Amino acid sequence: MSQATMAVTMPDEALTPRRRRRREREQLPRTRLSAGVVTVIALLGVHLVVVLFPFVWMIYSSFKTNQQFQQSVWSLPSSLQWDNYATALADGSLALYAGNSLIVTLVSVLITVVIATAAGYAFVVYRTRWMPVVEIVMLVTMAIPAYIALVPLVAIIREMGMLDTLPGVILPTVAFNLPISVLIMRGFFATVPRDLIEAARIDGASELSAFARVMVPIAKPAMFTTAIVNVIWVWNDFLFPLVILNSPERKTLPLGLTDFVGERTTNYPVLLAAILLAALGSFLVYLVFQRHVIGGLTSGALKQ
Repeated sequence: MSQATMAVTMPDEALTPRRRRRREREQLPRTRLSAGVVTVIALLGVHLVVVLFPFVWMIYSSFKTNQQFQQSVWSLPSSLQWDNYATALADGSLALYAGNSLIVTLVSVLITVVIATAAGYAFVVYRTRWMPVVEIVMLVTMAIPAYIALVPLVAIIREMGMLDTLPGVILPTVAFNLPISVLIMRGFFATVPRDLIEAARIDGASELSAFARVMVPIAKPAMFTTAIVNVIWVWNDFLFPLVILNSPERKTLPLGLTDFVGERTTNYPVLLAAILLAALGSFLVYLVFQRHVIGGLTSGALKQ
């Protein structure tokens, strides 16, 4: 009897793990991919290439000399010029700009998460007749581009005496990030059983105590997701710092990257190296916490 015949007739317990896995693969039903599935896979592959290629191009172009970059934008570097990253750190005030971005990000995210958590809880628990109107207004504000509000926004910030200050950047950042943050928290609180709140009330807890001691600990995963999403948005924001900040010492990191663009000539490999260094922080944050971000964004999608 051949080994192939023995492998077929022998029970699974007598087979080696490798042959057992092979038999399991052979017993799986073979399905043919339909034309629709193939088309979707092909479109996703094209989309993946379109999205990833700019980042790949930035990475290998940052290792070129400026002469090589001017000669051919698409060619690979003949040698790795690590000096571009050293020049970006030495010539630019990246540390100062990163410190300003860190202040704006931490304060903005803290205020946004606190307000969004309280508002999301209120939208779910206190269903007054005016609450749907408030929700519609909040959704409408999400459809308004920030560019439309720039002129009145700058005028208001100037009247408040906050022009060219970091608080002047923090306030509009919080205002424009609140609607989506509230929706994330509202989606989470909608999945929490109301019995928990009623039990806390029966035990004598006040509304504030029930919210702070019962609901906030439960909502920590959604709060964490909201914070991570806002960290990525605020850290990479360019618009509000551009129109509000004037002093070089108050620039945030995305705005400070414009220092690498000269009036007559620009060292593009050094500029690309600075951009990659600036994006490294938010990229690592998302890479580490992507599960929490996706889980929090989809919370409340299913009715429990």
